[in-house]
Amino acid sequence: MGSLFRKCGIAAALAVAALTVAPSALANRSEIYASDACSPSFNVALMDPTACTRSGGTPFDVFIQQLQQNKFAGAWHFSAPRVNVSSGSSLTVENRGGETHTFTEATQFGGGGIVPPINEILFGTPTPPTFFFGPLNFIPSGGETTIPSSTLTLGTHLFICVIHPWMQETVVVR
Repeated sequence: MGSLFRKCGIAAALAVAALTVAPSALANRSEIYASDACSPSFNVALMDPTACTRSGGTPFDVFIQQLQQNKFAGAWHFSAPRVNVSSGSSLTVENRGGETHTFTEATQFGGGGIVPPINEILFGTPTPPTFFFGPLNFIPSGGETTIPSSTLTLGTHLFICVIHPWMQETVVVR
């Protein structure tokens, strides 16, 4: 019986250790995923048959309601709000959503993007202050982009999707 408890105790300790290590390991990855839950209703509302490539998801009117109520739509996000990368590493951003996203460096969070109707809903004006700079790095649905190591200097870098400016990512280079 004592042997069984020791084995269970060891298994429990290993499980706790695995849970303790897992978040740290995830934080050191050099790949980020952009996600959304658009539906084909986006194509109709935006009068663009290529606006959303998904076959299901959030209807456009529900997306707009979420923006009006919350100032964000939760399914539109980057995979982690913060990642750590090693100096000299590049960073790959893969779009796993149905819409185009960007991964664009910013000096701070909280500014607007490049879509005036979304800015109007979020900020009450089609032209709020913006804090992004450099290449916009458009990433179509199913596509990816790589942020070169030369861009990722030591320190903290902030990135947003300039189409959906509540999509924010902090990249810490060590």
